[in-house]
Amino acid sequence: MRRIIPLLLMLLPFVSCQKAENEYTTHQCYFSFNCSYHNTSRLLNAVNSYEQFAIVTTKPLSGKTYTVVTSIYGTADTGDNITTDLETQRSHILGLSNGLIIGKSSMDQKLYAFDRQCRNCFDSTNMTNAPLQWAGNNSTVKCDKCGRKYNLSNGGIVSEGEGGNSLFKYRITYDGTYIMVQNR
Repeated sequence: MRRIIPLLLMLLPFVSCQKAENEYTTHQCYFSFNCSYHNTSRLLNAVNSYEQFAIVTTKPLSGKTYTVVTSIYGTADTGDNITTDLETQRSHILGLSNGLIIGKSSMDQKLYAFDRQCRNCFDSTNMTNAPLQWAGNNSTVKCDKCGRKYNLSNGGIVSEGEGGNSLFKYRITYDGTYIMVQNR
């Protein structure tokens, strides 16, 4: 028994690191946004302000040109007053439902990038989409299919009492110029 305890203590760091590695999804995602070209965008405001999350989608225009559509709570998801004609160096892959939710939490001061797909309704066998919509404020989204609400400020977990999985997360970096979201 005395030999087992030290062995278990030596293995503990490896077990605890496993959770951090699995915090992010492996679903394809790549998004790069140059804030110096779009310094008044809602997306830039979302990464610089607490409790300001933005839903980001893209619509192809022609070739490698995309319209980036960003909505915040209380605005239509139309893109009519948002950054347009963003030329990309390579195609954007915005997760499972062509959408990301990006913003900074005031609870832990972390920058988050969530997939817009409801994790509890996702079916990988037939790629069923259930994109999330704003639900009552700028830090809560809801799935119209299952009715679950997700608290973005609390790491994308399902609201209390509803049960289920938290949102898919992607790695995000912001260096003051570029917002980069990817799954690696």
